[in-house]
Amino acid sequence: MGRLQDKVCIITGATGGQGQVAVELFAAEGAKIVASDLGDDGSSVLASTMKAHEGNVLYVPADVTVESDLQRIIKTTLDAFGRIDVLYNNHGAMVGAPFLSHTMEELDLVLNVNVRATFRLTQLAAQHMADQGDGGSIINISSTGGLVGFDSMAGYGASKAGVAQLARCLANDLKQHKIRVNSIAPGAIDTPMPLKYLENLDIAKDDFFKAVGDAHLVGRIGRSDEVVHLAVFLASDESSFTNGAVIPVDGGYTAV
Repeated sequence: MGRLQDKVCIITGATGGQGQVAVELFAAEGAKIVASDLGDDGSSVLASTMKAHEGNVLYVPADVTVESDLQRIIKTTLDAFGRIDVLYNNHGAMVGAPFLSHTMEELDLVLNVNVRATFRLTQLAAQHMADQGDGGSIINISSTGGLVGFDSMAGYGASKAGVAQLARCLANDLKQHKIRVNSIAPGAIDTPMPLKYLENLDIAKDDFFKAVGDAHLVGRIGRSDEVVHLAVFLASDESSFTNGAVIPVDGGYTAV
C-alpha cells in the first residue's frame, strides 16, 4: 500500500511544472486525485499518469478565480470519490515588477489567484472535511518570496506572505475538526514559473538563474520533486503532528 492509499486529493495548478510531478507522485502513492488547472488540455498533459492510474486520476479544467469553477472542482471530487481528504493548493501567479511601476491589475492578479482563490477553495473543501468528521490535510504553496524581501516582487511577495499566514490562521480555525493546514515555501525551482518574474525586467535569463542558484546554500536551483516529496509527507498520516507550519524548501536560502 502507498503512503496515500485511497486518500482523495484535490491538486490545483496540476499542469504546471510542480503540478505534473505532484499528480504523478500522489498517484504512485495510491491517492485518488482530481487534478485541475486552466484550459482543456490537462487530460493530454497528464495523459500518461491518467492512463497508468485509470479511474483514479480525473482532470477538471477550472479558473480558480471563478466561483462556479471552484464549486465544480468540489462537486466533481464528491461525485467521483465521495469525500475529500487532501487539498493541495498548488495554483499560483507570479509578477515581477518594480514597485513604482507595479500596476493595480498586476496586484489584483496575484492577490486573486494566490490569496483569494486559496482562501475560498480551502473554505469549500474544509466544510466537507468537517462534515466527514475524520480530519484532513490542506497544503498551501507559498514561496521564499513570502518570507524575505526581494527586489521587484512587492505584489507577489505580499500575496505569498498571505498564503503562508493563511496556513497558520486556518490551522487554528480548523483544529476542532482535526484538519491540519500547512504551507510549503519553495525557493527557486526549475519550472516555467520563475520566467514570469523576468517578463517585465531587463535581466538575462542565464545570468538570473546562475545568480539565484549561487544564492542557495546548495549552489543550485531546486527540482519539482524536491518540493512535492514534502507535500506527500504533509498529505500523509506520517505528518499527523505537523500543523500550522510554514516550511522552506529552498536549498538553505532563508538560512543565510
